Amino acid sequence: MKRFSIILLISLLVILLCVTSFSIAAEKVYKWRAVTHQLVGTARYEETVVPFCEMVEKASNGRLIIEPYGAGVLFPVFDSLDAVRDGVVQMAMVWSGYWAGKDPVFALAGGRPGDPISTFSENFYRSEKLAPLLSEVYSKYGVTSLGAFDFASTEILMSRVPIRTLEDFKGKNIRTGGLGASFYPLLGASAVSLSGPEIYTALQLGTVDAAEYNDWLVNKELGFHEVTKYVIEPCVHSGATDDKELIVNPAAWNELPDDLKNIVLVCRDMARYLSASAYDVESQKSKKSWVEDFGVEIINLPDADVKIARDLAAQVIVDFSKKGPNAEKYVEIYAEVLNDLGYSDLAEALGYGG
Repeated sequence: MKRFSIILLISLLVILLCVTSFSIAAEKVYKWRAVTHQLVGTARYEETVVPFCEMVEKASNGRLIIEPYGAGVLFPVFDSLDAVRDGVVQMAMVWSGYWAGKDPVFALAGGRPGDPISTFSENFYRSEKLAPLLSEVYSKYGVTSLGAFDFASTEILMSRVPIRTLEDFKGKNIRTGGLGASFYPLLGASAVSLSGPEIYTALQLGTVDAAEYNDWLVNKELGFHEVTKYVIEPCVHSGATDDKELIVNPAAWNELPDDLKNIVLVCRDMARYLSASAYDVESQKSKKSWVEDFGVEIINLPDADVKIARDLAAQVIVDFSKKGPNAEKYVEIYAEVLNDLGYSDLAEALGYGG
């Protein structure tokens, strides 16, 4: 991790030196606005979005200024893709799953049931392999994708009641999103759709028995530890994922000189590195607090049950891949990635080598 940091910093230094050599291009200042689905004040806003914008401005000697806006400040989060396309804002750092209704590839990019990937390195190996396809799909909707912006640790499944086996899922109401709506019914549970702010009250009042959402850190920031008695591991619906895709308005991006484009990409990579610390490391610290300070019990599902759940999840993905050629291609690449990373059983279940 230290070597990765040093390489990025050296790259940034090289770009800074190049910037100082510009005379004509340096005269123009570009001012952009960027939106994200994260709330101002949370770790996922303050520890990557803000530093990214600050790094871009500093590395460009003030030639590219990006002003960030948190969730819902300028317009609803679901309007972000269209806003970038139309030039209302020049950039967005938003989870691809919000556009699931536009294209099945966005649903798959948002999260894959049964995904065993949990580490930073595995996550970005998958992201880079799938980036060309995702970029192609984004271009169909009038925006340019610059790839994954940052890293999201595995979600946790918070529960009011003990769920110790797959049998215990039967009859439960579980808050989920994305393909979870197709996955949890296979376990005998009912999938409930709720926005983030609604989850606390739903757990508190028993409207839902369990809820999957963000990692230990973000969920603690939202107070969910106060209304949770158990956390079920692993959260078999979803593994680690890209918290945000970095998308830009094509015209605004093409207008930038090449050196500014390179600065944006290097600062994006630095934001990825920062997310490993800000989200993953801090999430593990928060996990300890959930258990030791608030008495939340961690329940580990039996390995055999996890295997069954992931086999069912694989079938959900296979069925979803039939929604179009791009979705099918996505699953093909994803299965190859899983095989590369040693998850051969799940890769085969998704059709790899068949």
